[in-house]
Amino acid sequence: MRELKKWVAVFILGILALSVVTAAPDPSGATLTPGPSSRGSNSSLGTANAQAGNVTQLNIDQTRITDVWQGFYGNVAGQIVLENSNGANFYDWTLATITGEVYATRFTIPSWSGINCTNRTHWELEESTLNIISTAIDGINETYNAVSHPSFAVGAKTFASNVCQSVRPYNGTGTSGQFYNVLLNSNSTNTVYTVILSDNQNAFDNSTADFEVLVPTDRSTGFGTYYFYVELN
Repeated sequence: MRELKKWVAVFILGILALSVVTAAPDPSGATLTPGPSSRGSNSSLGTANAQAGNVTQLNIDQTRITDVWQGFYGNVAGQIVLENSNGANFYDWTLATITGEVYATRFTIPSWSGINCTNRTHWELEESTLNIISTAIDGINETYNAVSHPSFAVGAKTFASNVCQSVRPYNGTGTSGQFYNVLLNSNSTNTVYTVILSDNQNAFDNSTADFEVLVPTDRSTGFGTYYFYVELN
């Protein structure tokens, strides 16, 4: 009987160990190294001469800087390590090709179990919170206006392709690039701006990057602070 109990205990411990090994880790924080920022300029003020009796054709073209969106782009490096509390590596696994996701959110995420696609209720609340008028041409749903992306996983949850609101920022040719941005929510009030990593792709300025992600700011101030989480596969 004692021998049977021992084997039962070993079997249970084996099941527990297997569950730990196969459970997908949640996204975690990462060290950020900000680079230089730059911005374009609004169109300059133009003039036209008027003369009594004339009827003149006047074509007008304006370029206006968005007062909502910030773009982040760059490269991701990482490794998986087995280390002690002093940071000494017992062993490490360097990632030759970067795959996974980067997540930008204005609030920390204590649990990823509620992660899901953003819906109309979510983005309308997000626009209200950020003082973005619902009819803005550069609003949230007007920007993330497609439902086109590959399948991806967040922790233990897998998202099928083409199920969430999405957008693809431009590459160096001024067309949609390889960085799929997806709108997620960790709960009813916290939007998670997600980009599926794509290793060494052409970025908007013809540099090479692993990600480009669009995040909104408060329209009344033009500023916002984001926490960044990374999940490397």
